[in-house]
Amino acid sequence: MNINKKGMYVIRTDNYTLCIEYTYYYSSGTHEQPPEADMEIINVELNGMNITEFYWNYIDEQVHTELWEYAQEN
Repeated sequence: MNINKKGMYVIRTDNYTLCIEYTYYYSSGTHEQPPEADMEIINVELNGMNITEFYWNYIDEQVHTELWEYAQEN
């Protein structure tokens, strides 16, 4: 089974909206090749402003696990 999809992860609070656009890939593998999964962040916006570079420099480590779990479940 192969999954290759594009998605949007959104965090909304009273003060801001953070939108993270990503691609997620999963392959269940074969007898010769183990399963594999990968995720790529495409774009990050905070209240409509592109902050992708800022995200990579300062935020990624804090949000990565939560985003990874969301991508796998959805």
